[in-house]
Amino acid sequence: MIALTSLLPIVYVCCGLLPLVLVPYSRRHSEKPGSTGLLVALVGLSIWTTAYGIAIASTSSLTILALGSLVIFGSQLAAIGYLFLALEYTDTHELTPRLVGGLAAVVIAVQVLSLSNPLHHRVWGETARPVVDTTATEPLATAIIAVTMAIVGVALLVLVTHAVTTPGVRRRQSLALIAAGFPTLVITVVDIYLIAEYVYSILPFGVITSAFALAWALFRADFLDVVPVGRKRIVEEMDDAAVVLDADDRVVTCNPAARRLVGVGPDYVGLPAERFFDTIPEAIDRFRESGGVDTEITVASDGCRRYFHLQRSRLDDSRTPVLSGRLIVLRDITPLKRRKRELERRESELEFLRQVLARVLRHNIRNDLTAIRGYAELIAAEADGERADLAETIVETSDDLIETSRTARRTEDITDRDAVSEPFDLAARLEAHVAEFRSRYDRATLSFEAPDECLVETDPWLENACEILLESVLERSDEQSPSIAVRIERTTDRATVVIDEDAGLPQAELAVLERGEEMPPELDSGIGFWIVSGIIDRTPASITVETSGGTARISIDVPT
Repeated sequence: MIALTSLLPIVYVCCGLLPLVLVPYSRRHSEKPGSTGLLVALVGLSIWTTAYGIAIASTSSLTILALGSLVIFGSQLAAIGYLFLALEYTDTHELTPRLVGGLAAVVIAVQVLSLSNPLHHRVWGETARPVVDTTATEPLATAIIAVTMAIVGVALLVLVTHAVTTPGVRRRQSLALIAAGFPTLVITVVDIYLIAEYVYSILPFGVITSAFALAWALFRADFLDVVPVGRKRIVEEMDDAAVVLDADDRVVTCNPAARRLVGVGPDYVGLPAERFFDTIPEAIDRFRESGGVDTEITVASDGCRRYFHLQRSRLDDSRTPVLSGRLIVLRDITPLKRRKRELERRESELEFLRQVLARVLRHNIRNDLTAIRGYAELIAAEADGERADLAETIVETSDDLIETSRTARRTEDITDRDAVSEPFDLAARLEAHVAEFRSRYDRATLSFEAPDECLVETDPWLENACEILLESVLERSDEQSPSIAVRIERTTDRATVVIDEDAGLPQAELAVLERGEEMPPELDSGIGFWIVSGIIDRTPASITVETSGGTARISIDVPT
């Protein structure tokens, strides 16, 4: 029968392998704060217990010495990883090269002392298992233990502070991380100082506790899945200048952007606000105003004028009604100011160009085209043969250009006017337009169906949209005898104008109509659809287009 004590080394090794189960999951979240420290801690816990299990099964003194050094290395690696985890997760301190290098130097020094123990006998005690000598005559061994436990203590203090000051999931995560470190620390103290003379250790129970607590933090408390973004890091990296003043208007803290703006060094804490902001006199004047401040100021910097949005907010103590300080935020809006001036300049230029073009299209070109058309009609009436055909072509082209001028005038009217709302009979007005188009487009078949009366209260330009839409459908028709049905469907709260056509309108033009897309250059003759879309956008109405085969249904839905 196998003795229980002979199985303990295997149990210790198995306990040491348990933390490695969490390594793949941690590596998949390597970009999250706390993942680096977690990986280091897991590897350290594994080395710590595995090396111990192998060591107690060994008989060679040199082997025990090497494995004992690994035990110390694993314990210190676990402690340092736990500290890195706490610092990263809480955003208390960055893992700077100086910090990492200093701790690495401590680990290397301890390993040198451990491996050279046969020369000085100041680390390991005379026991059957690798236990450091903590007697009063060997303070070096005690110092090694104290440094390792101090590292864990600092990590626990950081996590406890974070758990006390943060709510919700962040507190739950911090408590889980505390549970991963504190029991192991207690068990280690008991193992070293109370049962050091026994061959077997209770250390694996601490490692198992840490492994399960970390697993709970990962899979139940969403650690590495829901990681809070460090508030300190946000402030440090933000482009806006942020300054915190106390109740006496002395600087408590500020971010790098504020220090760059006012040109102060690292010794800024405690400076009066007037001295801190002495390069921004306008800001000082605004600080003296009572209440909150939300305004713009101008700053002269390096011979250039810069504009800032200044916001001053009260910082109140939740326990007392007394003012505890102020938060000053300065946002550089110089690029926005420049873009605004550029847009205003361009808008002025566009307005001037629009007025010139509108005047030319409305008066000069229209008058000249009317004269040209008149002369062409006279030539067509008096000439015959090819000359008469050419004159008719001139008349038709003139009509097209005059219609383009009229469309441009309509577009100008749409953009210049403000939306209004008034009641009118949509059925009567639309019926009049249908009657007009019947006489103008005798090749088309137009039908109209509507209630006797259809009162709506909306922008009167909606009538123009229906007129332009119907005219555009007739003009853009590819059929010799298009058939177009117009009807109005009325419900209690809305009226819908429906136009069914088989004119074979291009899909690209229908897209312009429904989605208000910018009209491609090759579709400039279909500008009417674009005008209709623009009118609809300025009213509460909506427009939809349904196509099937060579037919299309255009619906304008009008709330009443």
